[in-house]
Amino acid sequence: MQVMRSTGRTGASVLERAFSLLEVLGSDNASVGLAELARRAGLPKATAYRLANQLVELHVLERAGQEYQLGLKLFELGNAVTRQRELREAALPFMEDLYEATHETIHLGVLDNFEVLYVEKIAGRRTCTVPTTLGTRKPLHCTGLGKAILAFSSPQLLEAVIQNGLLRRTRYTITDPHRLLLELARAAETGVTYDREEYELGITCVGSPLLNRAGRAWAAISVTGPTTRFRPERTAAAVRTAALGLTRVLAQKNGWEVPD
Repeated sequence: MQVMRSTGRTGASVLERAFSLLEVLGSDNASVGLAELARRAGLPKATAYRLANQLVELHVLERAGQEYQLGLKLFELGNAVTRQRELREAALPFMEDLYEATHETIHLGVLDNFEVLYVEKIAGRRTCTVPTTLGTRKPLHCTGLGKAILAFSSPQLLEAVIQNGLLRRTRYTITDPHRLLLELARAAETGVTYDREEYELGITCVGSPLLNRAGRAWAAISVTGPTTRFRPERTAAAVRTAALGLTRVLAQKNGWEVPD
């Protein structure tokens, strides 16, 4: 998904312009040439060149031939985020158990505005090619992680997602608000959600939320596999159990009770 920025507007600060380059490079997790980088960031080519090379000097970006990509400094800084580090450390035992039980791809994601941000992933040789890497962002309405979060989110967030438009990714994507609301209502009762080729053809997923002390979802865990062999209903109970267990661990660590 190509991110287009409009930071070339009058009054945009140097920091805003530099950040626009990072957002473009982070959106596809790939290297990008200068001309394309400037176009997608909404910046003059000379400005993009100057800022990109300053970021290279700071090790925030790296050069890959004639292209730019995110640097290791961002990885170091990202791992220093306390909340994310604690979440990943607490989640890994549960994710490893799910992987041993299924040998499919296990994801952990957190809510970030109107998207789910993928912060951890476990996959093995047997698993199919699932189009996610750490730092990937995907829509809430058509992913297992995203729908698990939406099913236990505030009415305001759900309304904003619907008003923002339910973008069709595949022919199976739910784009009708009423149908989405019905599915989320069922998920609120069962504690699990499904993505049946709604984001990517040939890929299916089952997810379950992590809840805060108010009973709202702020993150989720999922199992993903190819539609040809993976039957998500058979894994739903294990995913739900993992999500509940992880929620309890985080609650104990933060000193609050798990909502009923």
